[in-house]
Amino acid sequence: MSAIVAPRPTSQRTALSRVLLAGAVMAVLDIFYAWANWVVVQHVITTQQLFQSISAGLVGRDAARAGGMQTALLGAFLHVVIAFLWTVGFYLAVRSSATLRGWMRTTRGAIFVGLAFGAVVYLGMNYVVIPLSAAPRPMPKLTTQYFINLVQHMVMVGLPVALIIRDGEPR
Repeated sequence: MSAIVAPRPTSQRTALSRVLLAGAVMAVLDIFYAWANWVVVQHVITTQQLFQSISAGLVGRDAARAGGMQTALLGAFLHVVIAFLWTVGFYLAVRSSATLRGWMRTTRGAIFVGLAFGAVVYLGMNYVVIPLSAAPRPMPKLTTQYFINLVQHMVMVGLPVALIIRDGEPR
């Protein structure tokens, strides 16, 4: 009886699978928090409005509201795309920086890099991406909610991405 041995995945395929997993985890955890906070706990918006607020960055607020379920689905799609773009950016930064690779070699370093990355994502979205979008809003005020959202991005966005990408880093 002969055993079938599956070929070992190439490092390129392993890197791709880690980026895909990290991006998916980021997208799910981030939207889950936004949904739980704004829809379930605070009752400020509906689920459809949550996703429309994302599509508003591309089509504008009025068009997003008027678009119904279509712009909500567009917002869901855009949320995933944005999560994957941030994840790819993180992966490429780690691959191209000896300093980041050095930090990622230890669990403590990966945690630090992940928390910092989550803060970069939050600040980048609020101070660069959203202001340049079709639905700019005033700069966020430094409220309790601002800091809760910052910590949420550090823990639920940056940290998982760094730990998932780290598993593919040579030690």
